[in-house]
Amino acid sequence: MAHLFLFFTCLVCLPSQAQSIQNHPEILDAYHDILKLKLESGRATLNQVIPNQAQLGHYHYVKSLADVIEILITEDPSLYKKYEDSEEDHLNGLEEMDENDPYYRYYNAEIRIQWAIVKIMFEEDMKAGLSLKAAYSYVEKNIEKFPDFTTNYKSYGSLHVLFAVVPESYHWILKLFGIKANAVLGWSELNKIQPDNPYWLETGLIKSLIAINILNKEEQTMTLLNELRAAHTDNLIVNYLYNTALIKYAKSEQALPNLRKLLFASSDYLHIDNVYYKLGDIYMQKQQYPLARYHLSKFINQYKGKNYVKDTWFKIFLSYWLEGNEKMAEIHWNKAKNTGRTFAAADKNASSMLNEGSFPNPLLMKARLATDGGYFDLATQALKKIQQGSLIDKKEESEYFYRYGRLDDKMNKEEEAIFNYLNAIKKSGKENWYYAPSACLYTGYIYEARRDYEKAQFYYEKAMSYKKHPYKVGIDHKAYAALALLQEKQK
Repeated sequence: MAHLFLFFTCLVCLPSQAQSIQNHPEILDAYHDILKLKLESGRATLNQVIPNQAQLGHYHYVKSLADVIEILITEDPSLYKKYEDSEEDHLNGLEEMDENDPYYRYYNAEIRIQWAIVKIMFEEDMKAGLSLKAAYSYVEKNIEKFPDFTTNYKSYGSLHVLFAVVPESYHWILKLFGIKANAVLGWSELNKIQPDNPYWLETGLIKSLIAINILNKEEQTMTLLNELRAAHTDNLIVNYLYNTALIKYAKSEQALPNLRKLLFASSDYLHIDNVYYKLGDIYMQKQQYPLARYHLSKFINQYKGKNYVKDTWFKIFLSYWLEGNEKMAEIHWNKAKNTGRTFAAADKNASSMLNEGSFPNPLLMKARLATDGGYFDLATQALKKIQQGSLIDKKEESEYFYRYGRLDDKMNKEEEAIFNYLNAIKKSGKENWYYAPSACLYTGYIYEARRDYEKAQFYYEKAMSYKKHPYKVGIDHKAYAALALLQEKQK
C-alpha cells in the first residue's frame, strides 16, 4: 500500500471541444466503482461501452486505472505479468484523440504516472524513470498550451511529490532535466483541485497519503479524511486510509473495530490483504501475541507481494520472544533472516535488527510497540521495569531515552520529551542508529509548534545529516518537507 499514489483529474475552464467525464455517465459510473474497489462491476460497465471520439481519453484512463489499482493493492507479480500490455494499449488508444483536446496530454501523463508507480514497486528503475520524465514533459506542455485547464495541477502536483520521495536511483532524472522535487510545492498544486470537481476524491487520496507519510499534520490529515469519509461512505480505500492514519497517530484502539469490519467487506470489493497486517500490528501493540500471530499469518498466507514479508516474519518472531517462548522465537528469527526483501522501510528496519546478531531488549520493544499504538499505560509499565544499569550497551542506552522521549511526546509532555530526545541524540553520538535522527525530527516539530523557528530549523537539518540508518529516506523526506513549510511561515 506504501505505493498507492492514485491518479486524478479535474474540470475548470475547459476549452469548448473538451468534455468532462461527467458528460459520459457509463464511464463515470465505472470510474466511481473502481475507486471504491468494486473492480468487477466497474470493468463490466466499461465492457458495455464502445467509446466514441469524445469518450476515448476517459475510457482508456479508467480502464488503465482499474488494472493499476488491482496491482497496487495486491502487489501480485502475476497480475503485473497479466497486464503487461495494458499501458501500451491504452496509450495507443489515446493517439486517436484530437491533440487540441487538453485531455490528450493530460491522460498521456496520468497513465504514465500510474504505470511508473507499478514499475517502482517491481524495481524496474530505468523504465519507471523514463515514464515519469515523459509524464512531466506532457503536463508541462499542457500547462503551456492550456493554462486555464486546472486539472493539469493534479498531475503536476503528483509528479513534484513523487520526485521528492522516489529512491536515489531516480535522482539522475531530476538532475539531467532540471526537474523540481518538492512535496510541499506538490501539496499546494494539489490544493487547486476543489471539492466540486468529479476527480476530487482521487486528489484527496493523494493528499491523504502525503499527509500521513510526509507531513506532520495530524489535524489536517484527519480533517481531510473525515471529509472524504462523509462524502464516500462505501469507499474501501478511504476507510482503509482513515484507519491507517489512526494507527499512525497512536489511536490504534479506535482503528481496531473499524479494521475488523473491513475483513467482512462484501465480495463485490477487491480484498485488501494489508488489513490483516495492520491488525497484527495492533495486537502486537496490545501485547496480545496469539491474536497478533493469527492475523500476521493470515496476511503472509494470502499476500502475493514481496514487501513486508521480512517484517511480518520478524513480528511473528517478536510475538514469541516477548511472551518468553525462546525456542519458537529462534525458529522465526531464522525464518525472518532468510526471507523477503528490503525495499519497504519496515523491511529495512527488520533487516537492520536481524543483522544485530542478538535478540532485541524485550522491555524496550514492548515500550516501542505500545507507544506507537497509543497504549501508554503498557508503555510506561515496560519502561519502569528497566533499570538503567541493566542496559547492556550504548545503543540500548540511546534507545531507552528515545523511547521515553516518544512516550512523553505523545502524552504532550514537551519538556520531558525534549530532555529525553536530547539524551538520545547525545548517547548516539555519530552512530547510524535511527534514534538520533528521529529524535532530531521530533524535537524540531516541538520547537516549530512553539514558534521557535531557529531551533526547529537546526534540528530538521541535523536530522538529515545522519547517514545510512534504516529510516533515512522517510526521515529525510519529512525533515525536508518541514523545512520547506518553515520557510513559508517565515516569509
